Amino acid sequence: MAQIKQELINPGEAEQQVLQIVEAAADGIDMDALTALTAALQPIERQNAINGLLGSKKLTIQQAPGGVLRLKVNTGQQIGGTPEEQAIYSLIEESKTRGIWIRELRDGTGLNQLQLRKTLRSLENKKLIKTIKAVGTTKKCYILFGLEPDMSLTGGTFYSDQQLDSELINTLISVSGSYANSRRKHAIDSNPNDIQLQREASYIRPQEIADFISEKRVLNVPLSVEDLEKILDVAVLDGTIERRADGKIRACPPRVSASPLVSVPCAVCPVVEDCRPGYSISPETCQYMKQWLDGL
Repeated sequence: MAQIKQELINPGEAEQQVLQIVEAAADGIDMDALTALTAALQPIERQNAINGLLGSKKLTIQQAPGGVLRLKVNTGQQIGGTPEEQAIYSLIEESKTRGIWIRELRDGTGLNQLQLRKTLRSLENKKLIKTIKAVGTTKKCYILFGLEPDMSLTGGTFYSDQQLDSELINTLISVSGSYANSRRKHAIDSNPNDIQLQREASYIRPQEIADFISEKRVLNVPLSVEDLEKILDVAVLDGTIERRADGKIRACPPRVSASPLVSVPCAVCPVVEDCRPGYSISPETCQYMKQWLDGL
């Protein structure tokens, strides 16, 4: 029986074919799927192509949850370390500012706990990665050394050492309220005979307050408008600032304190006509009167 001779594909063409298929798979591709999509290649051709692409660092192998190995295009920086260091570095690099937990690194690399911790320590010593302790947890996550972590990890501007900085928040509320009050007073003084114009001129954009805080260097770090909006939300709930639909805010008119006489208990007491000094019902023994006097 005559045997049909199968011609081998040029190694460069085989690599290009494999690379194009892997590039089209955003989350990488496992070997079974790659084999099905490169059925025209002989097993040796496919394997040589994969080895060549891995050797040239164009592709990388990562372990997906469940232990399945997947080929992915290597878009990360080459650090010139061990294969374990490169694999871990690439996963941390992919996480960007969100960071990555040690469990995800273990699942993604297939390394045991001892290997993983040893490699992470080596990368930290080389100043390639750093650990961040996320707000609300004692666990550490890893990000690249030169990146600033996402606010979801640090808690943002209003957190210091994982604790909400109440003093800073109160300071910003006070500064924001004072600035809004000064604009309200200026609007009244500039339009003494037009209440509607006074009201309209007293509205300001939050950006103006953010610029004022930055100019006066109330904070050591930049304050974004998004951060300021959170502060203004608190002031709105407190009733010191009001916000309208277009986002502008204004200081609320000062609250008028009610006279203590309005709340005197005698005004609503059902036995007030029987109340006399020295009697069984008297101001001296009235617990409601005592509470009212204590509150003055």
